[in-house]
Amino acid sequence: MYLHNKRRDTFLLIALSCSIVLSYVYIDRSLAEICLHDSAWSLAPFFTMIKKLGLSSWYLIGSVLFYLYFHFIYKNKFYSHHALFLFSAVAVSGIVTDIIKVIAGRYRPSMYFEHGLYGFDFFHIHSVMNSFPSGHTTTAFALAMYIAYYWPKFSSIGWILAIAVGISRVALTYHYLSDVLAGAFIGIMTVKVLIIYWPEKFSLSKT
Repeated sequence: MYLHNKRRDTFLLIALSCSIVLSYVYIDRSLAEICLHDSAWSLAPFFTMIKKLGLSSWYLIGSVLFYLYFHFIYKNKFYSHHALFLFSAVAVSGIVTDIIKVIAGRYRPSMYFEHGLYGFDFFHIHSVMNSFPSGHTTTAFALAMYIAYYWPKFSSIGWILAIAVGISRVALTYHYLSDVLAGAFIGIMTVKVLIIYWPEKFSLSKT
């Protein structure tokens, strides 16, 4: 359902690329200012909580523990291979995002609010200059794409939570909208590529 559709993937690539550029030019700063001025709104505590769902450490550590349990104790290849895939999806998408962050060197909204700095200053490792893409959003959408493909009954939950994580990054002014869009794209496409090239010996099928 989600793979082997070049037309859909091409459309997604073009749509997200255009959305990122348009957001960067026309939306990011004004939306960030709105969120800053409404920082005391009633949903802030909810977004502070929901952002934790985008922490990669939860899934990396959890998937390793699940893999060890199902590989050495319960000995179920189906679940151990899924744990291995989930670890790979979160790790690979996270590495890609971290590399782009350093190369792009984009100022976070805080730098715009405090110093009027907006845009990119390439090759930086300082956190205030690693806004693009959003790492939390990358993780959340990688997880959502994994759920949508292998556990479709729960796909709606996965997408809703991923979108909520993305919104939280903008609402709490940690990221711009274009950072979130880029993170979502990386998360989705990483899983799609991994599924295509996943080794047959680590089959994710029950049979």
